[in-house]
Amino acid sequence: MDVVSHAVWGATIIRKSTHVWWAAFFGALPDLLTGAYGLVRYGSKYSVELIEFSELHKPGGLYLKVYYFFHSFLPISIVAGIIAIFAPNYTIVTLPYYLHIIMDIFTHRGVWATRIFYPISNFHFQGHNWWKNKWISIVNWGAIVAINLIIFIL
Repeated sequence: MDVVSHAVWGATIIRKSTHVWWAAFFGALPDLLTGAYGLVRYGSKYSVELIEFSELHKPGGLYLKVYYFFHSFLPISIVAGIIAIFAPNYTIVTLPYYLHIIMDIFTHRGVWATRIFYPISNFHFQGHNWWKNKWISIVNWGAIVAINLIIFIL
């Protein structure tokens, strides 16, 4: 899904006002980390040109490995464990990161399919690319609006 909806889903599932911004941040974090790597790694090379995405997602390329790493359950589980030890009241904000991965399992395919146990395993499902099917985004944003309206009314 798109990075904005991941952030909104994060804020939606963690409604506690003291954690809502952290929840939105963690909901978007897998894409933000991958994007930040892309900017640092490729930013100077393509600073005056549009980034040619076919170069970024060549099978076996480092950018894809970074993408797979940040979209895996393993790194966030380590981070969640560390947070649980040192800041247990904030462990809940890692849930949106997990939700991000779960949503991407079903809304990505091909080279972008989510490798949920990377780097230990390349196992993945072939979902549906959300950017190629407008109905996925329509249903996603409709669910966000409906759930937030229900929560707000109740």
